[in-house]
Amino acid sequence: MSRALQENPKPQRLMELLDEATKESAAVKSLHELRELKSRFLGKKGELSRLLASLKDLQPEAKKDFGAKLNETRRALENLFQVAESRLESEALEKQLRESDLDASAPGVFFPPAQPHPIREVMEEAISILERAGLQAIYGPEVEFEDYCFDRLNFQKDHAARDMQATFFVKSAGDRSLILRTHTSPVQVRALLKLAKAEKRLPIRIQAPGRVYRVDDDATHAPMFHQIEGLVVDTQSGMPELRATLDYFFRKFFGEKTKIRFRPSYFPFTEPSAEVDASCVFCQGLGCKVCKQSGWLELAGAGLVHPNVFQACGWNPEEVQGWAFGMGIERLAMLKLKIPDLRSFFENRLSFLRGRVR
Repeated sequence: MSRALQENPKPQRLMELLDEATKESAAVKSLHELRELKSRFLGKKGELSRLLASLKDLQPEAKKDFGAKLNETRRALENLFQVAESRLESEALEKQLRESDLDASAPGVFFPPAQPHPIREVMEEAISILERAGLQAIYGPEVEFEDYCFDRLNFQKDHAARDMQATFFVKSAGDRSLILRTHTSPVQVRALLKLAKAEKRLPIRIQAPGRVYRVDDDATHAPMFHQIEGLVVDTQSGMPELRATLDYFFRKFFGEKTKIRFRPSYFPFTEPSAEVDASCVFCQGLGCKVCKQSGWLELAGAGLVHPNVFQACGWNPEEVQGWAFGMGIERLAMLKLKIPDLRSFFENRLSFLRGRVR
């Protein structure tokens, strides 16, 4: 030991501090007493802090040795107080259990692990099938501009869908009014507008899943529900590819024996347009009360993208072709899970949710 340390009693004081703390920490009876003890030894005005302040009075060699011993003592004291704190917490818990009416030996209550909601499961399955068909999932805002939801999709100014009884208006401001989107087609509009001036634009192969809102509420309709739509645009892309994609989707979703058919229809944003029917999942197309003895169930709308939609989104309809489709997730879920009332999905009844989750 250096001469400076021999002349200085501080290292011996560190050992005394550790001994004192060991004895006193073993005797404390409460966390309050322990906090006061820690403050006396390790606080800003504690003994260890005063010894640390005295380092400036030591010679360099003694300062180095004593500083190392200070740090070692601090760690020892912290460990000592941590052990005391754990002891006091255990004693407090034992006392609480002894004095409480709680029977610690009784079996616990079982809470089943959380599982996905049926709608979420069906949505994820639909997204996965369409991804395997080459359609990338993209998303957009649920509060949307009116022109993205209607004008750019070839809806006329007096179209019934714009009426207050069908659409939730958030803020009226002419053509740029904000609404709760009535379908996920605005996601496709946003994609077309974004890619209209891109260097590598084609092909576009996307799907748009998400929540939509309409003023409607009964056993087969809800003011909030889910849709999934698809859009494909290329230099050549027509009805045969559309039919093949939907045929693949419904066979994978309902089973390989499922068949589809197209019926002529009308939508503002497609021309020609078609209603898409799938063979009844309940009777396999033989006829039953669900399909009204027809053997078919209406499940989607589809068609070729209208030239007016391309023009409104910055594309030349003479240079590109495209097709689109849309379907309701709740409708698919009701058929797949055999649920007669759509409202069951939103009532949050645990008996229903636990019984229906696959």
